Amino acid sequence: MMSDYEQILITGGGRIACKRCQARSGRTKRQCGKPALKGKRVCGHHGGRSTGPRTKEGKENIIKAKTIHGKETREIRRQRQLRSLEFFRLRDLCINLRLVKFFSILGRKPNGY
Repeated sequence: MMSDYEQILITGGGRIACKRCQARSGRTKRQCGKPALKGKRVCGHHGGRSTGPRTKEGKENIIKAKTIHGKETREIRRQRQLRSLEFFRLRDLCINLRLVKFFSILGRKPNGY
């Protein structure tokens, strides 16, 4: 919620106005009181100084380790997609052979279906 964040921080006895760090504490839910780094949204403590991987190997390692919510890797998602695709094909086969009349599956269809 960007409306909850204070955008400007007044420092230097009211003489200096700068952007305020947009990070929020997970425990207290209060906004960080430090100024954001120049050209960034957050202070150095909250990742404003990070430049990310610079070498080709570092970038490849980040791509390999990329997870969503820390629970699954790309390989796990790919395996689930293949199982889902196989299930949809078996469902279509059962319907075509008239083993079942019809059954629906909630959710989106996998890629390649």
